[in-house]
Amino acid sequence: MNWIDYLPLAEKTLSTQFNCQDEFYQKILHAVIGSLTEVEEILENYENGELMVDVNKQGSIAEESADIFWYLSILFRELNIRNYNYTLPKVISRQTKPDNFNIDTPFNTLLSFTKVSLKFLDLLKKKIYYNKDISNEVMIDLSIKLHALLTHFCNQYNADIDQILEKNIAKLKARYGEKFSSDKAINRDLETERKILEGKPVEIIDESIFPSEGQLYLDGMGINRRTDTTSHYLD
Repeated sequence: MNWIDYLPLAEKTLSTQFNCQDEFYQKILHAVIGSLTEVEEILENYENGELMVDVNKQGSIAEESADIFWYLSILFRELNIRNYNYTLPKVISRQTKPDNFNIDTPFNTLLSFTKVSLKFLDLLKKKIYYNKDISNEVMIDLSIKLHALLTHFCNQYNADIDQILEKNIAKLKARYGEKFSSDKAINRDLETERKILEGKPVEIIDESIFPSEGQLYLDGMGINRRTDTTSHYLD
């Protein structure tokens, strides 16, 4: 059978269901798809399993990892996972049937993260198109694995995770203020966001972005008063 003949025959068994009206599953799907797209951006920095020479390890790893942590935060909120102390050895030891994670290099850790994400996505596919239920326990287990693997990946580059999370929130505050909008997602002030990620001084153009005290978080340190241009950090 050739490909052209195959196409209409294959269509006969295509599911036309879309069992994703529940906002819960929409958010879970968003988190898993988002994580995978960010992994793709990290992989662009690799060649033959190694970071390319001209790539800043700390910058590129930290920035993309921060976005993945943001997506994983959706899973932890929606699944009500409250204990965040999940190291990879602890995750592996608690399993009755351990996964064969290859984590000897950062690249292999990233591939293990991708495999878990794809397993999660496969379960969501079956829920959305075949209406097959997924237990919360399974989703919690996969979410914890993803968090532990990403944490391990960052640790392999000696990246400061607390700082990664801090800068991510600062970047998002500069982009959206206090609430998401599609327009702000598309029309970004990339120069300001880049300065925040690099820990450089920024101009406060719109004070409504920081409505409480005009507070910025740069490089893990709070600026506690407004100035036209922040030229240094204030404790």
